[in-house]
Amino acid sequence: MSDEVYRAVAGLYSLLSHPARLRILDELRRHEACVCHLQAVLGQPQPYISQQLRVLRNAGVVTDRREGNNIYYQLADERVIRLLEESLGRAGAATRPTTCSCPRCQAEQHSEEA
Repeated sequence: MSDEVYRAVAGLYSLLSHPARLRILDELRRHEACVCHLQAVLGQPQPYISQQLRVLRNAGVVTDRREGNNIYYQLADERVIRLLEESLGRAGAATRPTTCSCPRCQAEQHSEEA
């Protein structure tokens, strides 16, 4: 194998070795999420979450889409999905924070209450 391949694999593992990014990716493998949802799940400030998402987006691991004023992030790398499933398991309920005020979380909370 070439040095380029080893550098690419090392870069992926370096990206995944950050606990907050790993938790974000684990959340995104279950469903897309906005920054405020991830902020509520991780208990970190918005600039920190946005910084981690920027790193993941620049690496091509996540993509985003705009819906109104919200931007939703999705996990876009099948290798990462497989690694997360192998290391963290396929099962597990997605975290549903009660403090997230995005329209999607609010709609889910209202439907669960009904």
